[in-house]
Amino acid sequence: MPAKVTKFGPGTLTIGEVGSPLDVSCQVISAQVEWDKDKDDDIVVLCGETVAGSTIYTAQLTGEMFIDVDDAAGILALSWSDKGTTVPFTFEPSTAAGTSCTGDLVLDPLAFGSDEPKANMTSDFTWACVGEPTLTFATPLADDQDADDLVDVA
Repeated sequence: MPAKVTKFGPGTLTIGEVGSPLDVSCQVISAQVEWDKDKDDDIVVLCGETVAGSTIYTAQLTGEMFIDVDDAAGILALSWSDKGTTVPFTFEPSTAAGTSCTGDLVLDPLAFGSDEPKANMTSDFTWACVGEPTLTFATPLADDQDADDLVDVA
């Protein structure tokens, strides 16, 4: 079976309450949902058996985005005014693929400024997910849908 490759973008990232989320898709340079694994050591007991250590997985939405310093209703302002709050998010890295991730995240403030004169101002972000996000796979493409961004590599 050939490898299946999907390009990043065009896609969407919205943050905030359903019905009035903030669409930050055009600010995003990179984004991904990542998982961390915290595993306790296995323990060998007197009889020689091994008891597996417990494992906890946590997710976060990470990436880099342009900061909208001139928008009082933008993501920079929201991240500062609502820091520490839990907000819903929806992330679809490729609208052509149609697979999306939804959940809740804790909004941390974006960086303000730059370390380089005349550079576009950007901020890295790592927003912890509350609970486990949900991955929803797309339905198969219909005959009339454009699949140019979905590529099979032989």
